[in-house]
Amino acid sequence: MNRTGLITVARASRPWLSTVTTAETPMGETPMLRCETTSRHVRPLAFLLPLAIVLLPATACLAQTANVPQAAQTRSFLDFILAGGVVGYTIMLLSVLGIYLVIDSFIHLKMDKLMPPLVTDQLTSLARTGRFGELLTFSKASDCVISRIVGSGLAQGSFGLPAVRQAMQEQGIKEVTRLNQRVGYLGFLGSIGPMLGLLGTVAGMIGSFNVLGSSKGAARPDELASGISLALVTTCMGLVLAIPLMFFHNYFRDRVTRLGQESSGVCERILQIMTTVIDTRNAAKAAPASAASHALATPAPPADPFATQAGAQA
Repeated sequence: MNRTGLITVARASRPWLSTVTTAETPMGETPMLRCETTSRHVRPLAFLLPLAIVLLPATACLAQTANVPQAAQTRSFLDFILAGGVVGYTIMLLSVLGIYLVIDSFIHLKMDKLMPPLVTDQLTSLARTGRFGELLTFSKASDCVISRIVGSGLAQGSFGLPAVRQAMQEQGIKEVTRLNQRVGYLGFLGSIGPMLGLLGTVAGMIGSFNVLGSSKGAARPDELASGISLALVTTCMGLVLAIPLMFFHNYFRDRVTRLGQESSGVCERILQIMTTVIDTRNAAKAAPASAASHALATPAPPADPFATQAGAQA
């Protein structure tokens, strides 16, 4: 009797990893796997680490006021943010967006999600047994980076192994480019952070010099302090945004590079297995045909005239 059920396979030693779900199919058919990630499997450190790194420079910046006398400390952290003006508000919004992108990258740019070991082993096993049709079906049913690369190559199987290799390379470049674009947003935010801080610095200095010019050189210090404060606060906020985001940009870019290298190695291994299987099949088909052609080409031995003559005399 054919039954269809869902069997969830997870690595018990590391329950936070992505879960691979395989559907039980009738006997003789290829099982189908799909990659799933549940929120309860995500480690809490994946959310706390980016937040801690983003807040660490801000904490260090504010800690510089620890040596100021208590009477002079009249500004809170909210006042520190409000002192940045429009530029400061923009930097804070970009900081929230940066934290979201970092958490999203921690969730989606995981090797066990993009290249699940169960999917990789199944692809290799199907290729080794020569079931290329089932290999193509399995690749289309599995929504993972490695399965999409292998499936795009097998779709060109009717044109030969060189076409399969070329299609895999093109799809691999597309997948790595797509992941690099996701990581590139972090680099973009990290690069414009200091630029916004510099913009706030210039705006604050312009305001201070306008006050100094309008007062004809007799401006009070408190009148100049507003513009100078804007200049310094926005510079600090821009650096607080840029430093952690550039760190995470390099970190995730290296992870994508490692993913591209490993996926290339898996595809190359599958192609080598397919080449060996095809050569073995061709050799097995050529052996009987060669034996038959050799038998047809071998002439019959000539008749012995002496034996024929002796038989006639008898």
